[in-house]
Amino acid sequence: MLTQDNLADLLNALGIEKKGAIHRKLFGSAVLEVNFAKKEIHYPEAAGLIINERQTCNFDANENFVVLECVHRLLEKGYKPEHIELEPKWKLGRGASGGRADILVKDNEARPLLIIECKTVGTEFKRAWNKTLQDGDQLFSYAQQISETRFLCLYTSDLDAGTVNYTSHIIAHRDNDKYLADNPLFKSFKSATDVKDRHAVWRDTCKLDYTTKGIFEENIQPYHIGKDKYSVADLHAISASDQQKKYHEFATILRQHNVSGRENAFDKLVNLFLCKLVDEIENPSDLKFYHDAA
Repeated sequence: MLTQDNLADLLNALGIEKKGAIHRKLFGSAVLEVNFAKKEIHYPEAAGLIINERQTCNFDANENFVVLECVHRLLEKGYKPEHIELEPKWKLGRGASGGRADILVKDNEARPLLIIECKTVGTEFKRAWNKTLQDGDQLFSYAQQISETRFLCLYTSDLDAGTVNYTSHIIAHRDNDKYLADNPLFKSFKSATDVKDRHAVWRDTCKLDYTTKGIFEENIQPYHIGKDKYSVADLHAISASDQQKKYHEFATILRQHNVSGRENAFDKLVNLFLCKLVDEIENPSDLKFYHDAA
């Protein structure tokens, strides 16, 4: 977990240079600065970045360091400071609970593009994601307040052996007009009147679809969210706990499709694995057979 105790190591890993009690990094004329003496985080407001409140601009909460790392990643990716807004706050009403988002990213026409909610790694991130799946939680509450937003992201990061790792769960908060035309009984985000409706669209129309890639990867350009192609380079090894989770997911799928016989189930799984292996061999730069969900 990112904490005040390993903050200096985080800044060093990010290439933020130290001069006395101050760590500073330039992104063109934009300055990102961390002052250890005052325990303050200074974002490049002079370059246009907007800060509505300053609850994430200090060392008081570990989540603030995740916000810091995420903003650094956005700036390093090429997002302009004037298109980044911290802690946008909305009043109660309009079917949402109000609240204060961590990061709002706008596009080149200053239209809302992406809302990012940052959580500390581990329990807090998992709890927030489970709540999002269950009822929409904070992300869909914010989306209700600024419905033009096209993407929502739950984000966390951590430092492991000097390397910064991140996890992003990205939800496309926009309608697929062709899909809706072909399925007239499905509801749209445009027709949603409150958070419950908005989450129901994601649950029922979009089948809780999300992706773990599409913002910060090397082959993704800033302001262009989502991956059109997946390659072998996007694959990664999974841990023992992930293996157990996948086992239960497979078991659930087999039950849902009434695949009860063990021999039949084994045959279907082997076919899936063979399809995956052939795809990686024949289409390493443009995978046709993949599952992108954490």
